[in-house]
Amino acid sequence: MKLLDMIKGNLMDVGPERIKRMDAAGIDLQVLSHVQPGVQTLEKDLAISVSKEVNDWLGGIVKEYPTRFAGFAMLPTQSPKDAAAELERTVTKFGFKGALINGHTNGKYLDDKSFSPIFECAQALDVPIYIHPTDPPKEIMDIYYKDFPALMQSWGWQVETGTHLLRIMSAGVFDRYPNLKIIIGHMGELIPYNLQRINKALTLGNWLLAGQSDSSGTQNISVMKKSVYYYMRQNVFITTSGVTDQLAFNCAVAELGIDNIMFSVDDPFGDNFESVEFLNKSDLSKKEKVKLAYRNAERILKLSPETNTTNKSKQPFITHLNSSIFTFKAKAKSKIGRLLLSFLVK
Repeated sequence: MKLLDMIKGNLMDVGPERIKRMDAAGIDLQVLSHVQPGVQTLEKDLAISVSKEVNDWLGGIVKEYPTRFAGFAMLPTQSPKDAAAELERTVTKFGFKGALINGHTNGKYLDDKSFSPIFECAQALDVPIYIHPTDPPKEIMDIYYKDFPALMQSWGWQVETGTHLLRIMSAGVFDRYPNLKIIIGHMGELIPYNLQRINKALTLGNWLLAGQSDSSGTQNISVMKKSVYYYMRQNVFITTSGVTDQLAFNCAVAELGIDNIMFSVDDPFGDNFESVEFLNKSDLSKKEKVKLAYRNAERILKLSPETNTTNKSKQPFITHLNSSIFTFKAKAKSKIGRLLLSFLVK
């Protein structure tokens, strides 16, 4: 994948260079996780061993930089019991803030009841599950995207992740686990912008299906008991990750409320400076802007309010000078890149 080749250096670095880029943009803390496809495509035993190895490594990074990085666990969803055990281990041992799952597991989605141990554990620990985009199953890939690969990242990932979340709702997962928290990124994976229609059609459709199932005497199917609106405001949280569109953000705020939205850059896929500028220029009150910037994340992820406490005033002048030069160059590179991209795709 050419995109990964372009950003490989920034993606792999989780030390001083990443922190330098964070400081230049004014970002205090990042929650680290692993990009798709993660371990969801592996066979069970390999997924279990890789998850433990990766989580131990990330736990070491968080321990080394506790005020700059937090972590989401990688879970071997091929074995839900092992995944639940790994979630508990990483939260209790490393202080991880939850887990990130890269979509379906070899075509099996989280609405399947076999994944119950994961949700039981997440609810008991009061930590969220972040559902990250990934490629849809091969059958869907062959129909929609085989001849149009550029559609995958620009459209397919959002549709896939939004559909995954709506499947979880439809299957009654949030009714069985009413305190479960699910996070999705990219300003809600397209859901907020058609939420009124989705709420009416999906909510009523599921209720009608449940009624038909009961009256026919066939085995009851698991359907949602409350509305899509209810779950989106009670159980679902979204991040801005990689989306700096003010109109899209206004829509998300109107539909979900500011308390359900967290600021995120999607670094290194997203531009730190562009995202911070979007935050600063957002049409919010000061109180709402603080919520978006960090208060919501502190509440939802149980982050410590402490950030980078380094007293830079005690550092040598040359450190300040180098930092200023780096920040100036980084900002200039960001602006030039955005201007060029804007010109090319006009």
